[in-house]
Amino acid sequence: MPKWWLVARHEFVTHIRRRSFLLAAFGLPLLIVAIMIIVFSLVADNVSRDVTAPIGYVDHSGVLAQAVERPNNFTAFPDEDAARAALDAGNVAGYFVVQADYLQSGNISFYHSSDAPLRIDDAIDEYLAANLSAEVSDPALARLIRDPVNLEVRTLDNGRTIRDDGIMGVFIAPFIFVTIFLAVTQATSGYLMSSVVEEKANRIMEILITSVSPFQMLAGKLIGLGALGLVQIAVWLAAGGLVIALNRGTGILAGIDIPPDLVVLSLVYFLLFYFLYGAIMAGIGAVTGSEQESRQIAGIFGFIFAIPFFAIYTFFQDPNGPLPVALTLIPVTAPMVVILRSAFTAIPAWQIALSIVLMIATTILVVWISARIFRWSLLMYGKRPSLRMLMRALRPGARMQTTATGESAG
Repeated sequence: MPKWWLVARHEFVTHIRRRSFLLAAFGLPLLIVAIMIIVFSLVADNVSRDVTAPIGYVDHSGVLAQAVERPNNFTAFPDEDAARAALDAGNVAGYFVVQADYLQSGNISFYHSSDAPLRIDDAIDEYLAANLSAEVSDPALARLIRDPVNLEVRTLDNGRTIRDDGIMGVFIAPFIFVTIFLAVTQATSGYLMSSVVEEKANRIMEILITSVSPFQMLAGKLIGLGALGLVQIAVWLAAGGLVIALNRGTGILAGIDIPPDLVVLSLVYFLLFYFLYGAIMAGIGAVTGSEQESRQIAGIFGFIFAIPFFAIYTFFQDPNGPLPVALTLIPVTAPMVVILRSAFTAIPAWQIALSIVLMIATTILVVWISARIFRWSLLMYGKRPSLRMLMRALRPGARMQTTATGESAG
């Protein structure tokens, strides 16, 4: 069995049993799901009540004088005083006034108490459209007057088709993915960095390094904790899918329709992002003397990875402009940029392929550098490697001798 696999299995089994991980990976999503279900259930109850809430109206224009469709919850009043009295008495939840110049201006005023019925604008629109179209003899034309648009958005560059109620979901999903991936990556990479710092401080690594190479050890840690990250991602995606499935009836999440290609692309870049970020965190853990110091340095790199958020307006304005394309090809910003750009445009295949190749090459290079630095740092226990020593560690065939105090002798 490969040695890196033994390391990966050890890291995965060790951390997945931690209470902190179980709470973050399972407890938090379940709590959010429970809260969302309760909130949406309350909203659904309010919506169902508001749909049948009694609504009054005063028609100064005469367009509703011969109303052919008058649902039970719509009541006509002769004047505004009568409608206001009914509202004060609690007989209606609100009333609207059709102004005398409605056919020219379309102006309508709605009056209600502090708790206005939800979706009242839709109910009024449907009521007016139904009665205005009643005089149209052609049933098909009357139906179009009531519901004039059945929008279907087609993007010419990638052929993606989005329903009218799914447009919002396509734009929201990338931001949700990016937020989850950042949180999961920082958490699992934090485990990796803490593990390196702890094992280095306890000198456990000096024993392990006699049976496994630094590269194998680092690769095993990355793979094991990467699998841990995938578990978290799977739990979050399952929780999100459960919330969407259980609450589509409320209408609040009816527009969430996530394209499968976006999910696949996001998972690919999550893995690439994690391995690159994790390799950097391992290198930081190798050169620092304490976990507090390593977290301070890691915060700087976390800020660099989050740079695309500061350029989000550019993605809205020109997703294929020079800056988004350049950030797509920079390994440290590519994952966030590609996922965010996918909400606004179809990214050319060559840009995705090139960014993936660059990320893989950069990750391999960073892992190699971190392994070299890690090996040398073990020989300097209790002493922080200087920049000169780090540069020497990266030279091909570099050798190092240490005295009893850890000083370099050549």
